[in-house]
Amino acid sequence: MTSRFPPLAREPVLVEPLPPANPPVRLVKGARIRFAPGQPTGPHRHPMSTVGVVTEGSFMFEREGEEARLIRTGDGFFEPAGRTILRFDNASATAPAEIVCYYLTDRDDRPPIEMLPGGMEAQRGEA
Repeated sequence: MTSRFPPLAREPVLVEPLPPANPPVRLVKGARIRFAPGQPTGPHRHPMSTVGVVTEGSFMFEREGEEARLIRTGDGFFEPAGRTILRFDNASATAPAEIVCYYLTDRDDRPPIEMLPGGMEAQRGEA
């Protein structure tokens, strides 16, 4: 029997090792996160590694010790457990943007993010 469809092609978009700081993965939690035009995340880190994909728009993404880079719709990203993320900001001042993020964790009650000084609170004058 011949298929009328071509074979599925798999194009790698992300390969990242899990850091030793990552808790044993026993649970994967996902979240859709929408950003307003120009909205920054601010410096932060996660107690577990996160992995995801840009589903709309584009972001300026900068892990500590690396150059900032633009990630666009369809691009994957990885935020290693315990590593500071300096920027994960909507790159457009006029259009919303969105990611789907998966948290590789060991338990449901672990907070997914730790905001660091200089984050959104400081930008609003609440620091």
